[in-house]
Amino acid sequence: MPELREVFEMVTKQTEPDLDAWRDQEHRQRRAARNRKAGAIALVAALVLGVIAFATVLRPGDDSKVAPANDGATAQQQGARPPLGAQIIGLDGSVLERIPEASDGYGLRLTPDGSTIAFITPGRISTIGVDGTGLTTLIEGITNNQGDAQDAVSWSPDGSQVAYVDDGDIFVMNADGSNIRQLTTDPNGDFYPAWSPDGSTIAYWSGSRSGVDGGPRNSEIYTIPADGGSATQLTNNDVSNIEPAWSPDGTQIAYWNGGALWVMASDGSDQHAIASPSAIADEAAWAPAWSPDGTRIVALRFDENPSGFLPLMNVVVFDLETGLATDTGLRVATDLNGVTWASNDSLLVNRYD
Repeated sequence: MPELREVFEMVTKQTEPDLDAWRDQEHRQRRAARNRKAGAIALVAALVLGVIAFATVLRPGDDSKVAPANDGATAQQQGARPPLGAQIIGLDGSVLERIPEASDGYGLRLTPDGSTIAFITPGRISTIGVDGTGLTTLIEGITNNQGDAQDAVSWSPDGSQVAYVDDGDIFVMNADGSNIRQLTTDPNGDFYPAWSPDGSTIAYWSGSRSGVDGGPRNSEIYTIPADGGSATQLTNNDVSNIEPAWSPDGTQIAYWNGGALWVMASDGSDQHAIASPSAIADEAAWAPAWSPDGTRIVALRFDENPSGFLPLMNVVVFDLETGLATDTGLRVATDLNGVTWASNDSLLVNRYD
């Protein structure tokens, strides 16, 4: 080594070593030692990180909310975070189907035969099969609305048409996006269409475009013939009335009434609250939807509003025969992701966690 040779020559020649040379020698040796130590630390760190990464890949996820043990699907890796996206989920918690292609949308609605989902993305309405195939854009360039409880899509009973909202008015188009026609022209705003089971009528709510959470105080429920005509006002009070949903037999409409879940006859008579002895039913009134057999209503209840994120809602099921309300343990982001029934025992959920 050059350093040792310099020392050897000084000793054998019995010369007086230069002090500056000794200091330079010492500095070089210390620097070399530091470099060797840093290299060893870097090597060990790389080996540790490699072992951790390898173990992470091999370790299966154990989050039962991601893939319940009885659904036969591969669990998502441990450490995964919500949102989990569009899924059809049994009331027992089993995941029956995943539709990731629809997860970026909101307002998911199934066709009556359960084969196709319509959903909204900014400026666009699309459809996709529940098997994840056939993604189709029906219309684009529409104007979305600013508040909750406003944008929605609804299928006609035979699945041949779709009702939707564009800039505060109700429109109808064929299921392939053709034959667009406008139903309402209210100067305020008409929102959240819901097609009656017999195909003759569309219910919706109308009120100011304020975007107030829970709907403006002047919002009321209306119906209009699906082929066009004059609207009929069903509610008339001093609280918000929004998000109508038809019973399967078409004789009743469930809706949000100032923060409570109410039901009325389809002509607007017999307006009354859904009574429930369960505490979790309090304010579980967002985005109601009836089960196909008409015995239950699923709705959303506000849970929390994380900083910098959309409000999270709990999915609650009301049994109309017993009056009991059950928290399913599922959550969605805002009532724009209202839940619909895939069958009497399963739900279509754009799931947050």
